[in-house]
Amino acid sequence: MSASEHPNATIYRRTASALRAGDLATLATFLDPDVIWHIPGDHPMAGDVIGREAVIAFLGVLKGYGFWLTEHDVLANDAHVCALSQMGIRRPTVDIETRVVSIFHYRDGRQAERWFFPDDTAIWDRFFHAGDIGD
Repeated sequence: MSASEHPNATIYRRTASALRAGDLATLATFLDPDVIWHIPGDHPMAGDVIGREAVIAFLGVLKGYGFWLTEHDVLANDAHVCALSQMGIRRPTVDIETRVVSIFHYRDGRQAERWFFPDDTAIWDRFFHAGDIGD
């Protein structure tokens, strides 16, 4: 992060830090009440997650799976953020990861919409079957 980083990139980084810390209450403050996450894939959690409370519940499920996230780069302007990340699931018998491009729409400093584009869709789908893959 640099002193000249766009404010939306800084907000995204704070959101990701709150997720890594398990601080879903703080994370929620960075989400628009009507936020929509578009979850791709062929798994039970695929589809649109609509509303702040629903996104927080979705993240709570992922946290229970051993979800983790690191950023490679974050780019932003007044309306959008692009985050290039590694995402994965790590538990005693499961350790999988893939690169993901996430595109966000920001409105008034809050995340209003998110699209995920995983590099390996088979691994991505396994994230959401974590309870079925060995532990």
